[in-house]
Amino acid sequence: MRDSSDSKIREQVEHLGRPTVEMLNLEIKRQEQQERFRKLLREVLLILLAAAALIVLLTNFLLTVLRIDGSGMNPLLETGEIVCAVKTDDPIKNDIIVFSYNNQIFVKRVIAVAGDWVDINEEGAVLVNGVVLEEPYAAGLGPGQYNIPLPLQIPLGTVFVLGDNRPYSKDSRDMRMGPVGLEQIIGKVKFRVWPLSRIASVANTTPQ
Repeated sequence: MRDSSDSKIREQVEHLGRPTVEMLNLEIKRQEQQERFRKLLREVLLILLAAAALIVLLTNFLLTVLRIDGSGMNPLLETGEIVCAVKTDDPIKNDIIVFSYNNQIFVKRVIAVAGDWVDINEEGAVLVNGVVLEEPYAAGLGPGQYNIPLPLQIPLGTVFVLGDNRPYSKDSRDMRMGPVGLEQIIGKVKFRVWPLSRIASVANTTPQ
């Protein structure tokens, strides 16, 4: 049986002819190219997996990406724009923060922190610790509508927030929302990433 098998192999080799050096070199190059391709493919897959893991890490633990819905922060932030917020548990005055309230997400400006006294005068100007705030970012200043008792001292573990577009903003002036607890805060808005024409840092800034 072995002699018969060897004979068939010899017949096939004689039929095909012996490979030339050029043919062997081409075959070696082909196999080397395949090996390089497989190596490159493995590297690309590893990079993609690492990038996906980084994105999951950022979006779940460090970074929040959200779309602005509503006019309460006009003109700084407009409906349809996309912003990135970085997690924080220590917001300061003038920070633009993202927080949850009643199963909804809000974006507002920190006006006062724990221990501060807040009041609003007849002209709609906001006073913090008796000093009128200069608010070039605010739109539609006026006495406005509010039902929270003022003046108000901000409780520990909370911040007092207002929208820049005062007539259209639901914020801490409404006693149902009131001062926002630190545990409600999702993050501090740092960048606007959409639309491309408006990409910019928005942290602690006034409108351009």
